[in-house]
Amino acid sequence: MLFTKNKKAQMQLMETIGVLFIFFVLVLFGLIFYFKFQQISLEQKEEELLANDAMDITLTALFMPEFQCSRGSAESEDNCIDMSKLRAFNQTISDYINDYYFNIFGFSKISITEVYPGNISYVLYDKEKVSTNAEGEEVSSWQLKESTFFVVTLKDETHGRNFGSTTRGIEIKGMYGVGYITVEVYS
Repeated sequence: MLFTKNKKAQMQLMETIGVLFIFFVLVLFGLIFYFKFQQISLEQKEEELLANDAMDITLTALFMPEFQCSRGSAESEDNCIDMSKLRAFNQTISDYINDYYFNIFGFSKISITEVYPGNISYVLYDKEKVSTNAEGEEVSSWQLKESTFFVVTLKDETHGRNFGSTTRGIEIKGMYGVGYITVEVYS
């Protein structure tokens, strides 16, 4: 009789150990699932924040007085890039790229491409994340890149012909073209 009680106790102990083992395996699977879900969620949030940064930088670049078309003391034209200002900006940005413009644009590349009447590209700002490898060479160190595109009007009063037409009592001078601004943000 003592022998059967010991055997019965051993069986109950083995059942308890088996149930605990299965319980801990299920808890382990739950933790693995939870951490994978959190990792994917964080990656999606990072991509969303990068897309928001790209849109913010695009809007900032579109409405900067350094590029905007203006008519004297009147309001500036929407979605218009003044090519004279753009060429002057390209000559002076190197003096202020690390101080002023890095605080505005961060690690990004901003370029304007003229589609009509010509096919010219201007790189306004280019600051890529880089690191130094073991050989002392600089290599790109960004993991994600988000690009945005926005169609703009390109006004050039110094080059091209003068249309001299009048719209709503305002004389239009200079040549207008079509292009797009490309903003690539690095993370």
